[in-house]
Amino acid sequence: MSGDGNDLTRERRNTMSGPALVSGQMRYILVVDTDWNERFTLSMLLQRFGYTIANTNSACEGVEFLCVAPAVAVFAEAGEAGEDLAARLKADARFRDVPLVMVADGPDRGLEERLRQGALAGLLRTPLNPEEVFKVIQKVIEKGPRENIRIPTALQATLRDEYGATQGFVTVLSQYGVFFRTLDPRPVKARAGVSISFGDRAVDLEAEVLYIVSFEEGPFCEPGMGMKFVNITPEDSALIRFFIYEQLGAGIMPSGLTVGQA
Repeated sequence: MSGDGNDLTRERRNTMSGPALVSGQMRYILVVDTDWNERFTLSMLLQRFGYTIANTNSACEGVEFLCVAPAVAVFAEAGEAGEDLAARLKADARFRDVPLVMVADGPDRGLEERLRQGALAGLLRTPLNPEEVFKVIQKVIEKGPRENIRIPTALQATLRDEYGATQGFVTVLSQYGVFFRTLDPRPVKARAGVSISFGDRAVDLEAEVLYIVSFEEGPFCEPGMGMKFVNITPEDSALIRFFIYEQLGAGIMPSGLTVGQA
């Protein structure tokens, strides 16, 4: 992901801006913010974590989205629109269980108290820190929370072991492991060398197979292997960390935040 105008245009097309685009069975996150820049930044960041996003600048339209299909979570500004939406959610029995995360411009004791009391599912502050956003998502949405940021990718990679070399793609990347897409998986617990190309630089790593996914497991399953890195050097770990934050922030966040504040 280069972060250029074409990339952002493609991403915008995957962000819903009208209730009519939501289907009854869709799993999505709703973002409500009157500030276009803040709404765009949060929507793109959530999308880069792999979520479908719907966004709007009004509480009224936010409720329209929810009436079509309940969101798995709502992220709202800590301003007039957000408070209006919070009141509407609380007043309607259909939406009381939808997790609400407020996004504030700075420290806010009132919001912090509401978080402690359980009135809010999460609280974020701008400028957004990708790791904090990820942690909130994991806590609020996912049944099996992950500690480390992982992003979808399409990185060319080569696996090498006693069986020879296998070409494939890394389709999920974290600082501690990958999902290696291939039709020729290795056995669970097997170890192999994995060479991943990060643009003009390749990194040679050792990884162990944790699990295997095959076509037989379902029509939408991607075949390949989940692998964890073993004996990774601090330098290689730092390079992967930098790459992840660079991809998350490309084109939407100040360059100082893409290095990895986590």
